[in-house]
Amino acid sequence: MIYELRVYDLRPGTGPEYLTLLRRRGMRALTTHLPMAGYWLTDTGALNRLYHLWIYESLAERAEARLGFAANREWVEDFVPVAFPLIVAQRNMLMARLGGSAMLEAAEAGRKTRLANDTAGPLFAPGLLSLTFGAGAHSDQPCIGRWQVLSGEMPGDIVALWGGDPLATAQGARRHEILRPLAQSPLR
Repeated sequence: MIYELRVYDLRPGTGPEYLTLLRRRGMRALTTHLPMAGYWLTDTGALNRLYHLWIYESLAERAEARLGFAANREWVEDFVPVAFPLIVAQRNMLMARLGGSAMLEAAEAGRKTRLANDTAGPLFAPGLLSLTFGAGAHSDQPCIGRWQVLSGEMPGDIVALWGGDPLATAQGARRHEILRPLAQSPLR
């Protein structure tokens, strides 16, 4: 499996606006093509930052999925013109899984689940997660997943997604951010 962690930095204060647009206008198109595992907005660290995690069988599957996605008119014509002006920077990391949990196994198994656009209910799921960068990060909190960056930003770095107490996961990390999961995020 290839995991892709995408990072979008948004104009200050526009995180909820972007996510509301995604939920109402873009989620169906997005998950028709791309196998989503998680979607989060930062609560600490680099504010106005979105992280989203995708799971592909291979680079070939990723290329095919992204090609189909780029041709999706609903995404290109309805979502991109209103939402992309809110983005100021994008980057990504392709990663190999080093370890995981039952929650991550379930996200892998359901990675091709198609989500409908949603205009009701809360924007965010209850609870918080944390994301750490650096090989030294450790905690007694439940580790949802752990990966090594293969390509993109920070090759060789270790990235971990944690449940439990988000403040208890910073020890030994080079960078630590608390995440607020989107209600439709499989990993939350």
